[in-house]
Order: sequence, then C-alpha cells, then structure tokens
Amino acid sequence: MSATPSTVIAQLVETMRALAGPHPGFRPVHAKGIVCSGTFRAAPEARAVSRAAHLQGQTVPTVIRFSNSSGDPDVHDGVANARALAVKFQLADGKNADVLALSIEGFPARTPEDFLAFLQAQLPDPVSGQPAPDAVPRFLDSHPDTHAFIERLMQKPVPASYGRASYHAEHAFLFTAADGTRRFGRYRWMPEAGEAYISPDDASKRSANFLREELESRLQKSPVVFRLLLQLAGEGDPTAEVNALWPADRPLVELGRLEVKAISPTSASDERHMVWDPTNLTDGIDLSADPFLLARSAAYSISYDRRSKGE
Repeated sequence: MSATPSTVIAQLVETMRALAGPHPGFRPVHAKGIVCSGTFRAAPEARAVSRAAHLQGQTVPTVIRFSNSSGDPDVHDGVANARALAVKFQLADGKNADVLALSIEGFPARTPEDFLAFLQAQLPDPVSGQPAPDAVPRFLDSHPDTHAFIERLMQKPVPASYGRASYHAEHAFLFTAADGTRRFGRYRWMPEAGEAYISPDDASKRSANFLREELESRLQKSPVVFRLLLQLAGEGDPTAEVNALWPADRPLVELGRLEVKAISPTSASDERHMVWDPTNLTDGIDLSADPFLLARSAAYSISYDRRSKGE
C-alpha cells in the first residue's frame, strides 16, 4: 500500500483531469497515444545484472505505447511537451513486467505532495478563469529542482519521430543477479536509428498527427528498434528521489534490444483498457523506496476505473 495518503492520490488525479479539461474515456495525462506490438531479446550482459525472466536471452513478446504527455487527446504533435515510451514484457508465467520512460530525464517533483502543489498552482481561479500570475513562479522559486526540470523540458526540441527519441525511466529499481549481486539502476531506451529532432516552428507546420503518421510509414519498411540500457548507480547516488539526476559518467550496461513491429489493430480499444504500471515487476527486480512508485500505481487504478466507465 502506498505511504502517500489516499486523499493526495485522489487529488492528483482530479487536478490533472481539471488541467486537461473534460475528455471522457481518456487518461488525465498522456491521453494521446498509440499502441504497438513487438519483441524484446536480452543482451548477454543482462544476466549479470538480473535473474529476471525476460533478461535471460529468449525472445519475449511486448506491447508498446508511445504517447504525448498532454491530457488532451487531440493535442497537436508539435506542441512542446514530453513524449513517453511504455513497454510491457509479456512473461511466460502470464504476468507482465513494465518499463515506463519519458523523453526527458528526471521528474518535476520529489514527492507526490510536492507534485500536487505544483499542479494546483496551475489551476485557474474560479472567478478570473486564469491561474494566479504569481502561483507557479512562487512554487518554482521555492523548488529549484522543479525549476531545473521545466528549463530542461523547454529546451528539449520536438522529436522528428517517436522512434528517433531517447527515453529515460524516472525511477531507480534494485536488480538482483543469479549470484546474489544487487545494484540499483535506471532504464534508458536509445533509438538504434539515432536521435532526430525538429524545431517547434517546423513541427507546428506539420500535420497534427505527424508522429503517428511517421511511425506508420516507418513500420511499413522495417521495425523500429531501441536498445535498452541500464544506468548503474554509484555510491551515494539517491535511489529514492525521482527528481534527482545521477552523474552522466555513471556506467551503462546494455540489457537488450526492442523491436517495435506493428501498430495494434485494436490500438484505440487498447488505449482505454490497458495499463502500464512501473510497479509491475518480476523476480530479480524490486522497487526502490521512492514514494512516487506506489502512488503512481494507486493513481493509475483510479484513472483506469474512471476511463473504463467512459468518465
């Protein structure tokens, strides 16, 4: 059970829904997405990191979701926001292991309570219909890590393709190898085709759904391929703070290769009924003490319940 009060989790979902506007049947964030199918095959080095079933070298079926972070399902693909890659490894025991990652490192806040305060600062005043002009600046002044995240986000160019962006998992997890070796790490997806970005001005002139159209075109020719890397924590690196970046010189271990092969023919239905949850794990991978992990899982349950009812 999450250590975050249930009232805070419920308020997080409601505040995100309020900021996104009424979009029944959709997620309050990452509302615009596309579901694909693919396969993953672990690299030889992965076994030395974890005994997890999907990291032993066999081909594992996967369900993949690309999305924009906005809560508006009709948002233009050129609008500046984070993109996301969520991957569900379908294991032989009928269970799943999920990896969620963003196109920008880090997260806006350290705790669910801080994140709620940041979201609430953006809510419009009931009378004026506009947020209080000093609410967000005041929050950023007192939360320098949030300010730094927003600056990184604003400087991030628009991806030319879902398949040509890198994606960083926010949370650290504890990995246990067959020999009992344990270490913390953070996932990172790197596109095999290389990264490619375009200016916001160029992006605004393209089709509202150019990222989906580009992906459809790309998949007609060949799979979209990502390498899964693991950034290993060094001594003293914070493993329970979702907003803390680790030094760039921390070692990277290659865990495997993801091939995105096709868009799901039932993508629209999948959008409503599937959940990718960072707490979906398997033996050999454990949660850190990051309070956001269980809070996210609880918030996703509320969101799923609402959209499955068409709310």
